[in-house]
Amino acid sequence: MKSRLSLSIFFSFIIFGSLTSIYAQNQRNHGWVVSGTQGKLLIQGKEQLTIRDDFRFKSPDTLSPNQEIDFYLMLGEYYLKKKDKVGIANILYDLRTKKGEYSFADFLLTSLWKQSQGDEVQAIKTLDTYIQKEPNTYFRNLAKNMRTNLFQSGEDEKKTMVRMDCQKTKPYYALCRVFRLQYYIDLPTGKDKDMHKHFVNIMRVSSPFFEDTNLEWIPLLDRIDEDLPAKLSYLGFVKEGIHFQKMIMDLEKITDGNTNENSIERLAFFQILSGDYISAEESYLNFLKSARGKKTSILNRIYVKLGALSYFQKEYKKSLDFYLKLDLSNWSSDINHPFLNEPMSLAEVKDLISVTLYKVSGADSALKALQKIKDPEKLTEADIWPKLRISQMLMDQNPELASRMTDEIIYMAQEKKWRRLEYAATILQGYNQIYRKEYRKSTIELTKSRGILDEENAFYAAEFLRNFGFIFAHIASGKKGPVNGNIREGVSDYLSNHPYEDLYTIRNYRPLAFSTDLFFEYALSHLRDDNDVWGLFDTLFKYNAVKIQKNQKGSPHSLFQIPFVNQQFKFLSGFSTARESKFFDSTYAESRESENGIQRKNEEENTRSLESVKLPTVLLLPYKEEFYLFTFNPKETKRNQLNWKMVRTQRPDASEILDTVKELVSSNKDHDKIQIYLNEAGIGLFRSLKKEIKDQSFVFFFSLYPNTDTHKPLNLYSWKCPANMRSMEGKGLTLVDTAYFEGSRILKDKERLHLWDFPAMTNGSSLGPVLSWSCRSDNGTSEEISLLKLYRRIDYRTVPKMIVYTERVLGKSWSEPSLHHQWLHFWFRSGTKKIGYLPTLPVLDSISIQSLSEPAAYKEDGFWIYASAQ
Repeated sequence: MKSRLSLSIFFSFIIFGSLTSIYAQNQRNHGWVVSGTQGKLLIQGKEQLTIRDDFRFKSPDTLSPNQEIDFYLMLGEYYLKKKDKVGIANILYDLRTKKGEYSFADFLLTSLWKQSQGDEVQAIKTLDTYIQKEPNTYFRNLAKNMRTNLFQSGEDEKKTMVRMDCQKTKPYYALCRVFRLQYYIDLPTGKDKDMHKHFVNIMRVSSPFFEDTNLEWIPLLDRIDEDLPAKLSYLGFVKEGIHFQKMIMDLEKITDGNTNENSIERLAFFQILSGDYISAEESYLNFLKSARGKKTSILNRIYVKLGALSYFQKEYKKSLDFYLKLDLSNWSSDINHPFLNEPMSLAEVKDLISVTLYKVSGADSALKALQKIKDPEKLTEADIWPKLRISQMLMDQNPELASRMTDEIIYMAQEKKWRRLEYAATILQGYNQIYRKEYRKSTIELTKSRGILDEENAFYAAEFLRNFGFIFAHIASGKKGPVNGNIREGVSDYLSNHPYEDLYTIRNYRPLAFSTDLFFEYALSHLRDDNDVWGLFDTLFKYNAVKIQKNQKGSPHSLFQIPFVNQQFKFLSGFSTARESKFFDSTYAESRESENGIQRKNEEENTRSLESVKLPTVLLLPYKEEFYLFTFNPKETKRNQLNWKMVRTQRPDASEILDTVKELVSSNKDHDKIQIYLNEAGIGLFRSLKKEIKDQSFVFFFSLYPNTDTHKPLNLYSWKCPANMRSMEGKGLTLVDTAYFEGSRILKDKERLHLWDFPAMTNGSSLGPVLSWSCRSDNGTSEEISLLKLYRRIDYRTVPKMIVYTERVLGKSWSEPSLHHQWLHFWFRSGTKKIGYLPTLPVLDSISIQSLSEPAAYKEDGFWIYASAQ
């Protein structure tokens, strides 16, 4: 069963945002390290050499054979980049005196040297000779994979890699691991029925690169596959891509004294895809430092990206400052629009800048700038967009003139078959007509817009703008209209795309005066007046989902970065570099879109799923200065099951709220449980209800996805290492090794409850503290489970059906609920069906321990939380 999760917390996979970063990396202890203007080579924490002007080759000492091989390969990649014949000769001399396992390194570096000298025939022959003569399958497959990487140009950038089985005890472990990763990333073909399984496997084979000190550096990575970071990123594993891209860039800095500008710009794009905009801006600024004296077109390209990136972060003054550095007298049409990923004419870049100017200085300044754009003798579509921008900004001041201008643009676009221009202008005209009080004409324009875009331009659709327009028109007309469906569709589209809301002003010419807040006010007013309780519930539930998402910091990780990255590609692909163009239509991108569809479907939340629940249900949803209380009574007729009440208060324990819930309890005395939607308001309500109605059992539910729990009996498991867990062995609790408990290895038993009752530690990293749990096993060895590893290892094959945990697992009580919310998010998004919480674990015997799998054990002091409404 694949994991499912509430859409309302989709972006909440940014787990422990202030506490952890799954990709936090400390100082590298193995491989090349940039140290100021110099480079150091470390082997398992021991400094072997520092690159200086007077650096001379010296054979390694005090290293194991496997470490020596790593040393030779790492130093060899340095000499290859420097084209240092003497250096390579010294390494080859050393290798040939050792032979045995060193032989592959000899043939590999010899082949690479010949290739670097332009003698590809001899380079291939060298590896072929080794492959033919080498009897050991492991070494032979290493050579085959290296030959494939160096000399095979596969279709769609794929390679026909031999699958490797890698062991730390064997030499060339890092090469083996990267070949294994290459094999798995090339398995998805775009639309496989096993797509999710492929992605789970990619996550698993990429995980060791973040966990194993032997893999902190991959020798010869730039030779093996300089596009590995791009392939991973286009699959959606962008944080993994960044990890490898930085490795390649460190070698460039050590060998060349500075980082290649193309590499910096590529890194910035990956950082944008990952949601790390601060680091992306820093990368672009580093590019500018290294690009002094470069062509104006290159500098213009970076300043456009910096301006657009600042705009996207709502730093409008900074955006304008970057745009003011553009040299528009030397504009190159090769520069792509950051938000459309298409070549941008001079008129279009001025159009782009005008929106930032509007944000900083108002409509008058923007209009003056736009009106200075001179028309060429023959107008193209690119020349018309600024005219639509003028219409957009004139609407508030002069809707009559704006309407006439927009009409002319629509006619021209229809004649020329400029579909995107026609679509944007038609929606804008729909809003124009609201200003002109031509409400019927407004709905006609908005209705027409739906059929304009063809398949090629479907990405440009702005369904929430179109549907919002219907609501504004109908409310303004004062007439009751059938717009409930438009509210539902508009809110759903807005929920998916709201992080990019500011971009619709630029790319879709969104009318400036019709705000989202105003839409929700109008929509809720209409739904209340229409007594559409399901529509009201759906709108408020998704409104709160948007609020939750907006309050999250950081960006998703592990498998759950895929849908996020897919959206980033949709809106921000114009920040890419020319090197990535070949991947936009590749099977890597197609596979990412397929996996995105699978995850979206599995995580899609349907408010109508409430109709199938069996327990009396309470949802308390905040909206501005009030609460909407929804109660679902399964005993009522279908038409009367869901009821609502608006309470003007900011207290979840207000008497009017409590009294309504008491009525629900009273009418359902035959139910032993009442379920409450788990949000901040729900927790406050829960605490008051426990005091007011002591004989009633209350449980939480986390999402509105249909319930898929089979409710089979659960077997209890815990971690073998902690002493308090070992003391319960034989009392109905199965203890397992660290690898099984953290998800690195798979347990056959799927019906499991995992018991967590061990204190958290907080470990420092370069990007912040990270939770982990450690102990000393019965044989005296120290063992640890890291939250970082759990993120990457827990999937549908390893996730337990239930988790029980205590206060000391997180080091915080439920009086500080945010950390607990994030802990729940992690487990429920992974596929756990229920979670129990107790402040402390009671004394348990072989009988009472089984009670942990039942809600009654949590009635007095703890919480019981279902993944889905029951």
